[in-house]
Amino acid sequence: MKTYFWVLSLLSFYIPNIYSQEYFEGEIQYKINYESLDPNVSSNYYNKEYGDSITCYIKEDRIISIYNGGGKLGWCKIIVRLDEKYTYTEFEKIDTIIKSGFGTLNQKLIEIKKRPKDRKEILGELCKSINLKFESINYDSTLETYYNKCYYSPKYKLNPDLYIDYTDYFSNLYAKEAKAISLGLEGGVHPHFKFIQEAIYIKEKEIPLKMFEPNSSKVILLEK
Repeated sequence: MKTYFWVLSLLSFYIPNIYSQEYFEGEIQYKINYESLDPNVSSNYYNKEYGDSITCYIKEDRIISIYNGGGKLGWCKIIVRLDEKYTYTEFEKIDTIIKSGFGTLNQKLIEIKKRPKDRKEILGELCKSINLKFESINYDSTLETYYNKCYYSPKYKLNPDLYIDYTDYFSNLYAKEAKAISLGLEGGVHPHFKFIQEAIYIKEKEIPLKMFEPNSSKVILLEK
């Protein structure tokens, strides 16, 4: 279960108002495809469990990422509250929500590096890229290696000052380097899978604050 949280959080941290403000506010939809690296697990398993699309709602200091998983846990919603320094993880078929503080993961940075010559066009924007690689000790003491090529456009700005304490998956370092939302990812989690994630729709609009509140009908459990 905890590994599942980590994988989805990994994808969501790169998805950090130009709606009457300096920083992006609005909705982004992504398509995502997984390829299994484990001969005992099919690619279809990851695509079904984690979902083949993500819908994100973004304000300067908070993010919602909704994964359309169709497996045993159903969809997953992750709310990142930069203002509170907590994330809330909710699954459709579980009656509790996990509340997690920033900076609780055991991770070691290997590389973060801008790749000025490696660019990709996404939704008409020629995106720059950053390589990010790190190691993490999983809940069962398994060493996992995360590697990502993050494509971003300076047009869709984020506020790096609000990410200083959001050290999970080194999202604070990504925000400092890119200063923009990621529109695409090419990466993976070794030895489990690799993936390609790319934005297919962006709409700048005002997102109501009430959307970023956790589901009041479920019990919130603080992860220790």
